[in-house]
Amino acid sequence: MIRKGFTRQRSSTRKHKTMDLENTRDEFAEMYHRAYHGFGPDAVYNVDETGFYYDMPPKCIWSVKGGEPKIATGEKHSLRMTAVLTVKADGTKLPILFIIRGSPGGRIASNDLPTYTRGHFYAVQEKAWMNNTVWRAYLRSVLADAIDEPSVILLDNFESRVMAPFKRYLRDEWLAEEIIDGEDGDDFDTPTAAEKRMAMIKRAILAWDRVSASEIRRSFEKAIPAPAANIEQP
Repeated sequence: MIRKGFTRQRSSTRKHKTMDLENTRDEFAEMYHRAYHGFGPDAVYNVDETGFYYDMPPKCIWSVKGGEPKIATGEKHSLRMTAVLTVKADGTKLPILFIIRGSPGGRIASNDLPTYTRGHFYAVQEKAWMNNTVWRAYLRSVLADAIDEPSVILLDNFESRVMAPFKRYLRDEWLAEEIIDGEDGDDFDTPTAAEKRMAMIKRAILAWDRVSASEIRRSFEKAIPAPAANIEQP
């Protein structure tokens, strides 16, 4: 296929220059260590969010050689929700907040939410986005119970760090998932939206359980590396 002008590439929506990303990371790390050097790893949190779909997009696609591997919006399934993931620099994970698309106070909130897996948190928003209302509820329901000392909350995107293993495990769970029967029990029946939402939640919880403390600690070390002067020489 390469001779025909195509290469096999990992799909993405956009690409940034590695040098630009590294410069941004280094600038942020310098600012962080200058302002928050007194906070220990048990008092540093990262809150990040990621959207995911019932039908996950392909991991690799065939792309014109020299071109950027992109997925059209139409290739993503319309059933989407957001997972808000919070971790501490010491490797601790907090429960997931799932933001589900729907009308606040509507049927999903009243009928479906009580059936979802306990130990995690759920919110309903028109577009499955984190808005001010959902954020305030998250602060009260999740972070307020977890924080018991002065802490730093980073709303920084660790996409290539914490999210990478989570999305990898999420894809593994999707591939391993058995066919979901429709309401009539026929394998060829299309699952209802409620069944799909339940499957997505269970899939994400299994993936989150697989993210290890060492992976989380490494993500902080890579995202906000210590200044060179503070690194011990072997």
